[in-house]
Amino acid sequence: MGRAHEDAAERRLPWYGWLAVSILLAGEVGLLLDVLVIRISFYFLAWWSYILLADAWVWKLRGNSLLRSRSWEFLVLAFWSVPIWHLFEAANFRLQNWFYVNVPARFPAGALPSFLAYATVLPGLFETYELLSAFRIAEGAHMRPWRIRPSGLALSVVTGVAMLAAALIFPRAAYPLIWGFALFLLDPLCYRASLTRGGSLLGQFERGDPRPFLRLLLAGLICGGLWEFWNYWAYTKWIYTVPFFEDMKWFEMPPLGFLGFPPFTLECYVLANVLTYFRRGRGWEETAGPGSGAPRRLAVLAIAATLLWNGLIYAGIDRWTIMSYTPTLTDLDGIRADVVRRLGRAGVTMPPLLLTRTATSERLIALSQVTGIPPDDLRAARETARLADLTGLGATNANALQRLGITRVEGLARQDPEALVLRWRTAVPSKPPSLAQVKAWVGAARRAVTPP
Repeated sequence: MGRAHEDAAERRLPWYGWLAVSILLAGEVGLLLDVLVIRISFYFLAWWSYILLADAWVWKLRGNSLLRSRSWEFLVLAFWSVPIWHLFEAANFRLQNWFYVNVPARFPAGALPSFLAYATVLPGLFETYELLSAFRIAEGAHMRPWRIRPSGLALSVVTGVAMLAAALIFPRAAYPLIWGFALFLLDPLCYRASLTRGGSLLGQFERGDPRPFLRLLLAGLICGGLWEFWNYWAYTKWIYTVPFFEDMKWFEMPPLGFLGFPPFTLECYVLANVLTYFRRGRGWEETAGPGSGAPRRLAVLAIAATLLWNGLIYAGIDRWTIMSYTPTLTDLDGIRADVVRRLGRAGVTMPPLLLTRTATSERLIALSQVTGIPPDDLRAARETARLADLTGLGATNANALQRLGITRVEGLARQDPEALVLRWRTAVPSKPPSLAQVKAWVGAARRAVTPP
């Protein structure tokens, strides 16, 4: 123990750890200064920086890490992170528990930033797990060994199937069951498979070792907190429309929703173990056997199927889950074309930029003098931009409200969501919002016009 501490004290943080700190700090400063390009790309900056920093710290503490010692496994995790997360995106087509706003690019161009974002899920969770292990969190935990019975394994599989079916059949009431079904469904299968039995949670319980389980739960809470904290400040983000909890949120998440992150992490661990089986025992964990990897034909087939799956799911996300793209002033019907042209010559091309340049009377007058746009016209343009910028409402939805006679945030705040959604659907027949989404935007408008 003493020698390990001495080695950790002597090891320096790798260069990419310091680079990660610098990028993360630059991103935070960019948010404070309201730099739009930083706000749009903040998710990538924050999460990839965090992953690199966590890995660097793990290496400093114990002399080996996922990225430096098992770099191929790091890349495998990043690649398979996307189709694994897409399982939950596919479920969300039915659940409609979250949607994306201010997405920078449409499909298929938007698939690349989406891939880079979703590729952080498994590395983020498992680097956090590794960091907790390096700090020896829960190191002294032990339990009475479980006796695993075949009947218990069968019951677990049936429970997992029932959880998934209930969530999809009764999405409004049973949606939380999606965060746990894979644990009950697939961990018994990993336990029965000789190549992954040691890494399965049931196998660990059979040995009386709860440490991985506890660290995974804590890793889920940590990553869940970071997901929601960083998402709240970003421009491109997700918004939750969870039944019965639309009005009370921490950041963008209902408080009870944070309880879903620990079981989700367990699911990711189990799904990674399923991949280990098909890779003949080769996995990401340091304690796992090296294995020989998947047969080449199976690997090629799996990659081809995965790319097809990713493309289909992203097309579905584009159709059903993305509710707005990054708007420009040109996209907004409520701003005259001559005003848009003059603002464009001054470098003001997007609603957030217009809001920043007209945030005070002094700034508005200064912009009026630069562009030659009368102050009243700038105020009218500002109100249109303010509506489009409201919690990612976007140009398409702002234009729909414009056609309904709602041109200001204050007007939206006075609406009854149930009545408005019926009118709104006639204004946007191609991609109408749901009642939950309309409630989210009306609620945001009411908060925006209510003094704190």
